Amino acid sequence: MNSVADDRGGYVPAGAAPNTAIVTAAATGRTVFVFPGRGPRWTDGAAELLETAPAFSDQMRLCDAAFAEFADWSVLESIRGGFASPGSPSLDRVDVAQPVLFAVMVSLAAQWRASGIRPDAVLGHSQGEIAAAYVAGALSLSDAARVTALGSKVIGTISGAGGMVSILRPAHQVHDLIQPWGGSISIAAQNGPSSTDVTGDSAALDGLVAMCERQEVQATRMPVDYAAHCIQVEDLRETLRESLSGLQPRTGDITFISGVTGAGLDTSILDGDYWFANLRQPVLFEQAIRWSYEHGYRTFMEVSPTPVLTAGIQESLDDCGGHIAAAQSMCPSKPSDSAIVP
Repeated sequence: MNSVADDRGGYVPAGAAPNTAIVTAAATGRTVFVFPGRGPRWTDGAAELLETAPAFSDQMRLCDAAFAEFADWSVLESIRGGFASPGSPSLDRVDVAQPVLFAVMVSLAAQWRASGIRPDAVLGHSQGEIAAAYVAGALSLSDAARVTALGSKVIGTISGAGGMVSILRPAHQVHDLIQPWGGSISIAAQNGPSSTDVTGDSAALDGLVAMCERQEVQATRMPVDYAAHCIQVEDLRETLRESLSGLQPRTGDITFISGVTGAGLDTSILDGDYWFANLRQPVLFEQAIRWSYEHGYRTFMEVSPTPVLTAGIQESLDDCGGHIAAAQSMCPSKPSDSAIVP
């Protein structure tokens, strides 16, 4: 797999012209915008883009207005203040982190589109599917903000009761690793041939991580205090369905590749039941990447503040073979003037 990058480590200054390698790659195979479901912990680059990237700024203002119906804090002002100003909420809260992540991702997508880089398909991982649905034209901004805000508030009711761990092993090996804990730990996501997320009871996950360390298996706790994609979500079914009644999903303008089914999906079914399945069922991300490749997609752009999924994408596509291009939108390890946006 070829990673699209320039000689400064892969990050193009905000406001610069699009990387010609990306444009060339996009011309040789259809492009997928990919949206992760967790992060960010870095907002300096987003704050700068509010001043330097017009399409990003315009979309962020629209998002801020959409979320105002559901939150007593401003996405826009919190990003501008670096979440340090009086009254700013904590990014450690899932009902804060998810709206901010959604707003940043769809605003990055708007900036790419304004510069001529347009997706032929979208793919979201877990809650990243909400951003994907909006970019695909399947949900209005109001409905997407509603799913994000109310869904994350519902998730917040189980905060503190669980967690998630990323393990660098294939799903079938991870299945064997978690057997000693029975139903206390479940597979949450298949991210690539050797990248699997698990979810469940916090104490059980501590035991799993300790066992992995003894066996020299790389296992990393994720910065979340809830267990998604497992039995702990089951009790949220009716609350979430009631909160999301009245959604008006429609068939999108571009292909929506579902992380729930691992394949393309008619987005007219993205109602409350689908969004419950999005939280409850394991994420079939590797399967979705393989489906994308089989259907002619060759350029994958992770549109997010932090590169979370690129390694799994690369590993999955290496198995498929062929010439594949990938890029990331922003990176927290770089100074803010190295954010990659067109």
